[in-house]
Amino acid sequence: MGNREEVKMIYSAVTIADEILKIAKRREIELTPLQLMKLVYISHGWSFPIRKSDLFTDRIEAWRYGPVIPDLYHATKQFGRQAIPFSKIRDDLPSAVDPDTQRFLENVFEQYGRLSGFALSSLTHKRGTPWEQVYEDGMFGIEIPDSVIRDHYMAKFNEQQSSSTA
Repeated sequence: MGNREEVKMIYSAVTIADEILKIAKRREIELTPLQLMKLVYISHGWSFPIRKSDLFTDRIEAWRYGPVIPDLYHATKQFGRQAIPFSKIRDDLPSAVDPDTQRFLENVFEQYGRLSGFALSSLTHKRGTPWEQVYEDGMFGIEIPDSVIRDHYMAKFNEQQSSSTA
């Protein structure tokens, strides 16, 4: 019936975080709020070249310690620097994301899920990253536009593609 383009689901950042926590729990890997924040952000970035769409629509801001999704920050700040307890992760419920998104998040977790919060933060702070492009010391609430995130991850994707074919 013609060339129908596949519609990708777009979720909330908290829904994506819940799914990442379920993946981590199944693998018996504890995550701190910082690790979770960075994994959700990195997943969103890789969603542009791989899924060809946004992963979530939540605002992302450039805070002193990197990209932050305020809604997710407020949902997890109660845990401070401690790991989010497995007992708080509801893995008895069906996934709230579609199977393609679930596989995508599994793949991102496979690549980045064992990194420390410090290591994940350093990835998001490198020169030329979306955070570095918009962050201004002492300024609060600066949004990191999706277009900047998309361009950055598309360039990383293209770089990987060209180096793997060389």
